[in-house]
Amino acid sequence: MTTKDETGAAPSRTEQAKQLLAQYGSAYLVTSISFAVVSFAACYAAVSAGVDVAALLGRVGLGVSDTSERVGTFAIAYAAHKALSPVRFPPTVALTPVVAKWLGKKAGAQAGDSSSSSGSSDGANGNGST
Repeated sequence: MTTKDETGAAPSRTEQAKQLLAQYGSAYLVTSISFAVVSFAACYAAVSAGVDVAALLGRVGLGVSDTSERVGTFAIAYAAHKALSPVRFPPTVALTPVVAKWLGKKAGAQAGDSSSSSGSSDGANGNGST
């Protein structure tokens, strides 16, 4: 996923995500959503346990206002979860092929490939029943 585009620059994370989705389909979604759920749950647990997330976000350069100090646990956990997105992406890229192999998907296999064969069998069943 570190291939360069035609300008010689490395693709953006958005482009890498699109490539992973096109190449691995549901395996990428399973990996990405799993990391997101774990990340949000960990952030929520940290905020609920009293970790000063506002101070931690301030240390990494994210501004904290008076409003952010008054919002609820969910909102603070969500902000921390979003701030951790760059941390979640590399493991997602690394583990998507592993998850794809575990799920039995081959790289480049499209969901349309399996649906087209099931679609033709449905068509055959439909023709036989009329």
